[in-house]
Amino acid sequence: MKNLLFCLLVVIPLFLTAQVKLNGIVKDSQTKEPLPFATIILENGIGDLTDTEGNFTINSSSSITYFTVSYVGYKSKKVAIKGNEKFITVLLEPSIENLKEVVLIAEENPAIKIIKKTIENKSSNAIQKKLTTYNFTTYNKLLVTAEPDSISSKIDSVFSIKNGEKKLLRVDSSNYNFKKDIEKHHLYLTEKISEYTYQRGKNEKETILASRMAGFKNPIYELLSLNLEKFSFYEEVYRLLGTNYINPIANNALKNYNYKILDSVTHKDGWAYMIYFKPKKVKETVGLEGVLYINSESYALEKAIAELKGIIHVKASQQFEYKKEYDVWFPVETQILIKKGDNQENVNIFGGMVQFSTSKPNDSIVRTKQKDPSDASYLLSKSKNFDIHINQPVTLINSAATVEIDENASNRNDSFWERYRTDSITKRGLETYRVIDSAAKAEKVEKKIDIARKIVKGYFPTKFVDLDLSQLVAFNNYEGFRLGLGGITNTNFSKKIRLEAALGYGFRDKAVKYRFGSSVRLNRHNNTWIGAGYTNDIQEAAKLDFLFKETSFSLINPRNLNISQFFNYKTYNVNFQHDIFPNLEAKLKFEHGKFQPLFDYQFLQDEPLTNYDLTTGSIAVEWTPFSEYMNSPIGKLAVKKGYPKITAQVTKSFKDLANGDLNFTQYNFKFEHVIKLINKSSTSFLVQGGFVHGDAPLTHLYNAVPNYALKNPWIKRVNFSGTNAFETMIFNEFISDKYISIQARQNFAKFKISNRFRPTLSLVTRFAIGDIEHPENHFGINFKTMNKGYWESGMVMNSLFKGFGLATFYRYGAYSNPKFSDNLAVKLTYTLSLDF
Repeated sequence: MKNLLFCLLVVIPLFLTAQVKLNGIVKDSQTKEPLPFATIILENGIGDLTDTEGNFTINSSSSITYFTVSYVGYKSKKVAIKGNEKFITVLLEPSIENLKEVVLIAEENPAIKIIKKTIENKSSNAIQKKLTTYNFTTYNKLLVTAEPDSISSKIDSVFSIKNGEKKLLRVDSSNYNFKKDIEKHHLYLTEKISEYTYQRGKNEKETILASRMAGFKNPIYELLSLNLEKFSFYEEVYRLLGTNYINPIANNALKNYNYKILDSVTHKDGWAYMIYFKPKKVKETVGLEGVLYINSESYALEKAIAELKGIIHVKASQQFEYKKEYDVWFPVETQILIKKGDNQENVNIFGGMVQFSTSKPNDSIVRTKQKDPSDASYLLSKSKNFDIHINQPVTLINSAATVEIDENASNRNDSFWERYRTDSITKRGLETYRVIDSAAKAEKVEKKIDIARKIVKGYFPTKFVDLDLSQLVAFNNYEGFRLGLGGITNTNFSKKIRLEAALGYGFRDKAVKYRFGSSVRLNRHNNTWIGAGYTNDIQEAAKLDFLFKETSFSLINPRNLNISQFFNYKTYNVNFQHDIFPNLEAKLKFEHGKFQPLFDYQFLQDEPLTNYDLTTGSIAVEWTPFSEYMNSPIGKLAVKKGYPKITAQVTKSFKDLANGDLNFTQYNFKFEHVIKLINKSSTSFLVQGGFVHGDAPLTHLYNAVPNYALKNPWIKRVNFSGTNAFETMIFNEFISDKYISIQARQNFAKFKISNRFRPTLSLVTRFAIGDIEHPENHFGINFKTMNKGYWESGMVMNSLFKGFGLATFYRYGAYSNPKFSDNLAVKLTYTLSLDF
């Protein structure tokens, strides 16, 4: 076989207009079965592979007189091209496999032996395990485009047929217009220049030096972190377009994939096996299949191709280059191609299933063309690594975010771009920027995206202030209907100063509540802020409270509808926050003020207290060891949400300091973990609780998050499910000064009842245990202790109808009620999530 660096996977030629295009299929000469991933080598040495159905397409800017086809177990064949031939069927004759003898000696499938060796040698070949440090620069270009020559310029005529006669309905010029436009510019274009740095024991860091997105003055920072082509074939899980797949060389890969030797490839550094892999099981969505090029000596990957072939066709590839001095195959190029698929099989991307409804053909309508522009359009993202330095001293600060955006990244001049581009921009590319920039400005696209970005976080942006949507409306048993307004200044106002305020009015208690504050940024790189504020508001009594608030947004919290016991607090505070590491955040807060329970309650000390002054200091930390973050001009953004998430907080109340009345210490903790499985199901755990030492009033104890009201008739008990709440526990039924709760939840993948009806099933079990040392000190309220352990279990069926679902829970164990109906809770759920 001729020397060949690699069999290049050429699907669509980029930027070049093909002068020669040839389609064909490769089959077994005896059975006429197609041969997937057969090797096609042109006379100039450039190669291609047939697809899973044996089809191939050759594009060349010069004339082709012949090409060679080879396939393991078959005789190679040299095929001459006659005249203007456009389609060729190549028949290969079976032959004794002529692969290297060492492979053929094996009694088992020789491909299995090679894969086992590859798995055994992963730690010796994966660059982050083999190397101490590395540093390189990457140029990435993402295109949404089409090849003009693949589009017919004919104008389509649409006819109706009635009584055997054709009548012209309209003339469709969409293909003609699309071809004219695509000859001048692409549909979309982005470019990015990044520097990657790695030091063993620390995460790889990406510094984005330059970024340009067509249509945007400032890039969409969340998309900059979404590296479509950033995937690794050496990890246990291969992540493609936001969906996890078992890696074809994972430790358990042999249970999930079938393998077959296709060929061998010779190059200047030796030769490699070509191994085809395909899932063993057929599932609801298409699985990963492709080809691995495995070095015959080190069993390192030289090249890898992975494909999803369904309603969309996704092809990802990664190419490696041998660095002889360090005896390592280093990744030098990655590419991902997305285009319309050739079948209707479902594909999972970014956590969702891609599927299109197909309309029934109308026999009375006839068109002169059958394809539309979407058939020719595709997305291509390609990254090329250069200026590679291996095992050289690097500076990688631990506290630096995983992704850092240079403040000048969106303002680089042409000379900077030309210095780093590995693929020079064409006239067609420049015209793409001009056309899309103009159209986006006219449609105010950037403003609309900013609105969407803020809304999913619970804010509506104005020029200088982001309005807090959670402050607009609320309802509880004390205030009744609450109307309010709140907001915080954004980076248009200042990147270093934040001002915030909120105002609310309860129509039942007829009282105004408000807060205001300001903070100053001390350090951008470690997200350090210091601030101060004042608050006059109410809060649920005995609530497990943290300085770190939940980031998910809900316009109305349905659990609040049944809460009656609140306390008013009027406090001054000084606060400080700092990232020790990107995934280890710390907050401090010093607070002083008056606290007034808004229900019949006295805290019995030397004298009964119905209100009290507290002077407190709190310190809290939140650790998410597997999360990744981006440091952007608009602040810290989450790149990857990882688990577990651990939160711990200590609050100390000082008696006699600034006239503080009480002395106690409160310890709160929370542990959250989610295990996401390959089959789209997940198992989650939540462990939380607290302990109070000293003289603490009921307002600062624990109610274990109840969410049940014992109303009659029974139908009145049906309300909305809370977030991680005990759905059968009556409000204020239990009070503890020490407690722990454990929740286990199994979420199953969506199951199909019909195309529109795909609910999800979850099974939930919760347990809590707690106690209180001096219940006699809390006068005016009846409650029980929870020292025997509280149990409930239930089933949740989400997305039954337009996001609404149904949940049922049952209370059992030591605190079960005598009456069956008093142990049963039926809840409504709603699964619209605005978490970002």
